[in-house]
Amino acid sequence: MGLGMSMNVYLTEYDVEEVIQHSGNKFTRDEVASLYKRFRELDKGHKGYIAADELLNVPELSLNPLAKRLTRVFENVNFKEFVALLAAFSNRASKEDKLRFMYMMFDADGDGIVSRNDLQHMIWTLCGQSLSETEVTTIVERCFTEASTDPNQLSFESFCQVFSEDMINLKVKIPEVD
Repeated sequence: MGLGMSMNVYLTEYDVEEVIQHSGNKFTRDEVASLYKRFRELDKGHKGYIAADELLNVPELSLNPLAKRLTRVFENVNFKEFVALLAAFSNRASKEDKLRFMYMMFDADGDGIVSRNDLQHMIWTLCGQSLSETEVTTIVERCFTEASTDPNQLSFESFCQVFSEDMINLKVKIPEVD
C-alpha cells in the first residue's frame, strides 16, 4: 500500500499486520484501526502524513509544554511511523520503551544524546518560571553527578538511572472504533 502515500479509506489485512509488527506488537487490530481513523482525521489534506499545523490543532497537544518538541517528532510522519512513535504510550509498552521515548524527547537538539544543554532546556520547558536559574543548574548538576560517567552527556543507561519508574506515566487513551 505504501503507507506514506495517499491514504486509502481502509487498511488491508496485510497493512494492519505490517503496522502491528512495525509498532513492536504494542497494538491490537482494533487499536490500529482506531489509530488509523484518528490519523486520517489529523491528516486534513489526506496527504499521507501529518503537518505541524495539523498537530498543533490537537487540543491536548496545544496545551502541553512539550508541544513544539512533540510536533517536531511527529511532524511529516506517515501512518506506520505514527503508530511506531505511539507504541511508547501503549499499555503493552515496557518501561524501557517509555524511557527510550523520553530520552528522544529530552534530546532537544536531536543529536542522539542528552547533553547538559538538552537537560537544562527540558527542565526549563517543563517547569517554566517556577524554578530559578540556580535551581535548574542544581538539578542538572545533580543528575550528572548521580548518574553519568561523562560530565557532558547522559547515555541512555545514565538517563534511565536518573528517571525513576514513578516518573514514567506515558499513556494515551485509544478511542473505540465506531
